[in-house]
Amino acid sequence: MNKKSILIVEDSPYLAESLVDMMNIEGHETTVANNGRDAITKAIDKKPDLIILDIQLPDIDGYDVYHTIRKDSWGKNANVLILTASESAKNIVKNVDLPSEKILFKPDWSAPDLVKKINSVLED
Repeated sequence: MNKKSILIVEDSPYLAESLVDMMNIEGHETTVANNGRDAITKAIDKKPDLIILDIQLPDIDGYDVYHTIRKDSWGKNANVLILTASESAKNIVKNVDLPSEKILFKPDWSAPDLVKKINSVLED
């Protein structure tokens, strides 16, 4: 697999660091945003191959981040994977136009499962 760029939008420093480590082991280039405003700026500037997006963020929520990115010409087709502990699948599906396979719930996954899912999304 070619090296891909991934924007990790996660306000938990521990989880963000774990995700960065996992993606670096896989050979991907990572950038972290710890809040929504930073996520929007980095997404539009860097145009990553994948955005891993948490919903609960300290300033603006992941839904606003998602919809703001979608308004950008590049962002209309940005590859997004939701990773959250705070929302129900029903609520997420109501707020974003992503298929259920692009929504993961913390902590219902193992590191190998998450890596497999991310690599699968990147290959699509």
